[in-house]
Amino acid sequence: MVIVIIIACIALLGIASIDGRLKKHLENDERIIDRLDILINIHKDKDKDKIE
Repeated sequence: MVIVIIIACIALLGIASIDGRLKKHLENDERIIDRLDILINIHKDKDKDKIE
């Protein structure tokens, strides 16, 4: 019984670790997307200025 509890605790710690890493990657990806959106908007504005 004790072995099952220990294995369950290790599994929970592993899942929590993976979850933490995935959240960091997600935050990083969101920042990259925000920067790309800004660059796209700047590029669109430049294209509009050229047309006018």
